[in-house]
Amino acid sequence: MELETVEDALFPGLTLVVRQVVVPDDHLMIDAAGCGPPGVCPACQHPAERVHSRYWRHIAGLPVSGLRSLVRLRVRRFFCDQPRCPRRTFVEQVAGLTEPRRRSSTAARSAMRSVAVELGGRPGSRLCAKLRLYGQRTSILGELTAPPVPARALRILGIDEFAFRKGRTYGTLLVDVESSRPVDVLPNRETSTVAAWLQEHPGAEIICRDRLMAFTKAIRQAAPDALEVADRWHLLQNLSTAVEKTCRRHRDCLRRPAGPEASPPLATPDTPLLARIRQRHAEVNELAAAGLPLNAIGRRLRLDRKTVRRYRNKDLADLLASAQDRGHGVLDPFMEYVQHRFHMGCTSSMQLYREVLALGYTGGYHVVHRYVVTIRKGIAVPARSTTPRPRDITSWIMRPEESLSKSDMAQLDAARSACPEIAQACDLAREFTNMLRQRRGHNLRDWIQKAELGGPDAIGIFADSIRQDLHAVTAGLTLPYSSGIVEGHVNRIKTIKRQMYGRASFALLRARILLQS
Repeated sequence: MELETVEDALFPGLTLVVRQVVVPDDHLMIDAAGCGPPGVCPACQHPAERVHSRYWRHIAGLPVSGLRSLVRLRVRRFFCDQPRCPRRTFVEQVAGLTEPRRRSSTAARSAMRSVAVELGGRPGSRLCAKLRLYGQRTSILGELTAPPVPARALRILGIDEFAFRKGRTYGTLLVDVESSRPVDVLPNRETSTVAAWLQEHPGAEIICRDRLMAFTKAIRQAAPDALEVADRWHLLQNLSTAVEKTCRRHRDCLRRPAGPEASPPLATPDTPLLARIRQRHAEVNELAAAGLPLNAIGRRLRLDRKTVRRYRNKDLADLLASAQDRGHGVLDPFMEYVQHRFHMGCTSSMQLYREVLALGYTGGYHVVHRYVVTIRKGIAVPARSTTPRPRDITSWIMRPEESLSKSDMAQLDAARSACPEIAQACDLAREFTNMLRQRRGHNLRDWIQKAELGGPDAIGIFADSIRQDLHAVTAGLTLPYSSGIVEGHVNRIKTIKRQMYGRASFALLRARILLQS
């Protein structure tokens, strides 16, 4: 297209007359005036006939040739001659350039909105300065307004929680699974809040969710006709937790030979670590029974809130077993050698440290010294063959067999031979994962019955939880829908929070989440 005038170059398609263009300092000043027909009153939509006055407006525009641009616009104020109209005067607007009570052009505001969506306040203002855009932090963030929420919910809706502050405050994210776009963000994850949203936005036919009971209750209250689909990833996560709990409870089986001549497990000597765990467990549960919240218990015992919660929620046996699993770690393969050399007369910790270093030990001197002290006191942990950790066994069970190496398969077979409970957990877990991967939800009832009657306790508890949510889990193991798309948006929210939006108001964070999709 051939450009004939300055107006065509700077303001194509706009009803403007450019009177002067000057370059003072580092910006471009454009004097212009509106030349379009009189506008209509924004209140009564009646065309104007008389000019009331004229005045100057300063409108920040897009940069031109690397210079900031500022439009000094001469606009007209018109009378509204309709006697019943509440407005007596109004100002003309140049379509495509100005908006009421705005000091930036339409194009400049669109650019600032894009910068705010991608970067946020302070990083966005720094980029605007480099791009020669007029935009401060507050004005950039002011461009973020959340899009309207559809009056009716989408056909396939995904619901999941996300943390404003992990462990303390949570929100709810609703996503259109078919288009993978966020629909709305709620300020909490309460049943009443989610139910109220579903009632105000009816129409969801399929709702994908995790296994949070608050969402289940909300859907049953507000959308009873919708088909609930439990997320497969969360089912595998819950099953993995049950398998690991079984492996931890039967770890002693892995430390003794299998068969009828197996000796009873060795008594574990008391150590300062185990004594401290017993004391803390007793103190935390005593204060929790008295009604004190986690924060108060943490302040009294000088413990972190997460530590208090772990001591309150876990059995003492599991805590002690986890501590024993940690043991000496890197020293385990060399315990027998250290004990043998100590009883042969070499009682120097430093000398023993040098010898195990030559054998491939990678730990520090203090680990060897502490173990030598326990040998000297007669409370040393007996040397034992290295056994796989419960977490490793769980990983081998939950992964497809074809993905395991020969070494992993051999260790898993040894664990199955050493403990019938672990073997049962392995068989049940693999049957469930195959059923999930092959979408054979019709076999779920038989699996639940088998797990409850003949499976380990932890697997039986997992099966009972599935029975309570049978229809949603069956749909999750049958239909192709899942909450994977929602989980992806939850991870994106974490990125947004790291860009300082975690300190923003809920309205600003919600706008950013809904706009950046």
